[in-house]
Amino acid sequence: MNPSPRWIWLAALLVVFVGLGEALRLWWRLDLLERLLATLLALAVWAFINGRWIFAHLHALRAALLSRRLPALAELGGNDRLLVLAPHPDDETLAAAGQILQAREAGAAVRVVWLTAGDAFDLASGRPVPKPEAMRELARKRMEEARAATNLLGLQEEDRVFLGYPDQGLLRLFLTHYYLPYTSPHTRLSAVSYPGSLRPGAAYTGRELEADLESVVRGFDPTRILAPSPLDAHPDHQATAYFAMRIMGKLGREEQLRYYIIHGGYEYPLPKGLHPRLPLYPAPRGRRLPWHRLDLRDAWIQRKLDATRAHASQLRLIGNFMLAFVRRTELASPLPIPVRVLPEDLEGS
Repeated sequence: MNPSPRWIWLAALLVVFVGLGEALRLWWRLDLLERLLATLLALAVWAFINGRWIFAHLHALRAALLSRRLPALAELGGNDRLLVLAPHPDDETLAAAGQILQAREAGAAVRVVWLTAGDAFDLASGRPVPKPEAMRELARKRMEEARAATNLLGLQEEDRVFLGYPDQGLLRLFLTHYYLPYTSPHTRLSAVSYPGSLRPGAAYTGRELEADLESVVRGFDPTRILAPSPLDAHPDHQATAYFAMRIMGKLGREEQLRYYIIHGGYEYPLPKGLHPRLPLYPAPRGRRLPWHRLDLRDAWIQRKLDATRAHASQLRLIGNFMLAFVRRTELASPLPIPVRVLPEDLEGS
């Protein structure tokens, strides 16, 4: 027979009471040096247990001091046109919700382009071993979440473009499947299939993706394009940067590109969770880039938080990571890589 819970609690209280009594008795018999060593030992144990918390907050303090020295990001005006490139639904909110809100309030036109529908994040499907049909359903759900999030940011249906290419497959499209169709191992699709996509039936090739993205750029004629940095650790983000850089280089308009980093290195950004009073700091992977900051008003921060929560399928799994981007600043760099590239800039820090 198992002992009842009240007897377990009584035994635990007795152990704590006796332990504290013995500790105090020994404490008063120790000399000063021994007390000092015992205190240092106790502090060391506490620091070991809480080291992650201490490091995160010391890092946040350092980051706040560093961020104050960053120059301001030039705000957009009524004649500007902002195009945001998001590899997956939620990247537009994490990286650029504040910039979208600033542009909309100034009267600028804004358009968001999602290159994928996020159909490879199997944990978000809610099934341990999801079938292709479940991943396709996840894609449709994430597209609806993206619509809800951008509604909160003031965008209309004509401001949203879904390309519908394969999640976790963009780098393959750029490197090895530029001409030959790629089949997603997650959905078993080899062509754009989701309702509401720009060009249903387009083959999963880099050439088709590049043609779609170039047609959006030419049709919208942006004055600023916000894209992932090629230094981002996620392959889809890297590929999005490569496609954007090649298209804008071809058009002779690469100076209109600004870059952001989401997957920026070990534990970026710290501390995890919601800290809306803290600034966002440059990611370790982009520490030598010339970052500019946009200061977010309180109302913008709240709307960014609401838009982040609209991505519910992701929030329940990586909520602390996503909420860590809801800060009082957003960052963008005019350069994709440092002017002088060092070997450590290309390593995952």
